[in-house]
Amino acid sequence: LGLLALSIFSGSANAASLNGFDYYATSSANCLSPEGCQTSVAGATTINFNDPGVGAPTTGFAQYSPGGVTQLFTGSQSGKSATPFQDTTRYLTLGTGESTTISLGGLSSYFGLYWGSVDTYNKVEFKKGSELLATFTGADVAKEYTSWVNPNSNVYVDFFSGSAAKYFDTVVLSSSGMAFESDNHAFMAAKPVPVPGLVLGIIAAAGGLALRRNQKNATKA
Repeated sequence: LGLLALSIFSGSANAASLNGFDYYATSSANCLSPEGCQTSVAGATTINFNDPGVGAPTTGFAQYSPGGVTQLFTGSQSGKSATPFQDTTRYLTLGTGESTTISLGGLSSYFGLYWGSVDTYNKVEFKKGSELLATFTGADVAKEYTSWVNPNSNVYVDFFSGSAAKYFDTVVLSSSGMAFESDNHAFMAAKPVPVPGLVLGIIAAAGGLALRRNQKNATKA
């Protein structure tokens, strides 16, 4: 699997590669209230679930099912969820057997989320159409599960496609236990990959044009 895991320490990142993805889990020790941890990836678009009356979006590049405020909480609720460390805003929480599907408006190469009080039974899946590209659990991203207020049990995780073959258009979050809390989801559309045949065609056309110009100039001379 090519897993190269490093222990998480306060303020440092757990860097690894798995299933064709590179990912980094950063302790929340230095994250600030009220939002908690957010992506540091330049150019990424963040969904923080804070828009009144909107919640999880059902339009735009990232569309959630269920959408709206169905799975959103503020603060900790006994027997349901624990707010991510330093996050006093709305966040998404999944109880036992629950899931949310995020359908993207095109292929993406990056997804990030603030993963609160990580549990081994939390799961993130990346898909392209019906094809499952990769699956990650809480056991892959954190090394401590001691307390919901422990910064090392609350991490921001950045997932990067390791190649164009791993570009995804769907992210599924699910949990088989109580609970999977997350916030500040971030996305980035994949950059177009040049088609070799098209590139060669353009080069050939440019070369033919240059040849004709040279022949025309030689005739004039």
